[in-house]
Amino acid sequence: MEWSASRRARCILSVTGGPSRRVGSHGVWIGRDRDCDVVGDDPHLSRRHALVRVTQTSAEILPLGRQAVKVNGKDYDRPQELHHGDKIELPGLELSVELSTSGNDPEPMFRLTRDQGGSFGVTHSPFVVGGDSSDDLIIKKWPAHALTLHIAQGELFVDVAKGKALRNGDPIPTKTLEPLMPGDHLEYRNERFMISQTALDVPPTQVTERTELPTRVSIEVLPRGGRVVFTLKGGEHAVFLHDRRLDLIVALLKPPEGYRAGDYIPDEVVTSIVWPRKAGASREDINVLIARCRRDLVEAGLAGPRLVQRAPTGGATRFALAPNAEITSR
Repeated sequence: MEWSASRRARCILSVTGGPSRRVGSHGVWIGRDRDCDVVGDDPHLSRRHALVRVTQTSAEILPLGRQAVKVNGKDYDRPQELHHGDKIELPGLELSVELSTSGNDPEPMFRLTRDQGGSFGVTHSPFVVGGDSSDDLIIKKWPAHALTLHIAQGELFVDVAKGKALRNGDPIPTKTLEPLMPGDHLEYRNERFMISQTALDVPPTQVTERTELPTRVSIEVLPRGGRVVFTLKGGEHAVFLHDRRLDLIVALLKPPEGYRAGDYIPDEVVTSIVWPRKAGASREDINVLIARCRRDLVEAGLAGPRLVQRAPTGGATRFALAPNAEITSR
């Protein structure tokens, strides 16, 4: 068993022959609109042409305009990972990508204590456990990237990519986000780890009671999706959601008459908004969409499984909000 550290990504975009712009938590918007972060005047440039955002380990560009974006001379109309030294070409604009990693990892918030000896800090998010040399915690004979641990809003979640994993003896569904609490036991193959928390701002009572809920949500609809900014006491979290994932958030936060944001919205109402031309969308369709949306939120530092909640008996979904939360859209 080996441990390897990784660093968080830092991205700077430099305009050829001009200034540079750091990519912050909200990303960098590029387009003809005057409220974009990088503005161009070429008439072939869309109002919101592209978004560059930092991921946990790298950066990516999301094409939003009518035309594809060029990266190193190749056209892309889908999200594309960026690397140091890449050249982004847009109508009237050329940007170079400077990608580096942060300095030292912070002190671990969570630890994995192995039954057979050894304790390993979860120092960053995502934290990958598997048998590949690029994984953060390397366990020989495990599949590559078997488990991914995410830290969001001071909570720990596990995503099982393949194989059978157990939480306190109960199976964890694959490709979902399962909360892990201090004292839980996580089992995979012939290994068992106990979860402990090493940096608590409040006493370790029920984790669900400590999850901070948004006081304000701003929704901006864009081509191929939109940006949602969640305001909490600790600051803002911005996330870009593609197509139906944004539709799901709109259905929950801007529901039709008779429902309010924060209510459980029945599946038939959600499906009529998300799939208006698809008759009889199944519960499995909704569950898959919820899982993807939760993952996007977690990657933005939000406790997605705590925020997007299914009714205990199924059949309805809600987005958990602070009392009197403000919802705006444009």
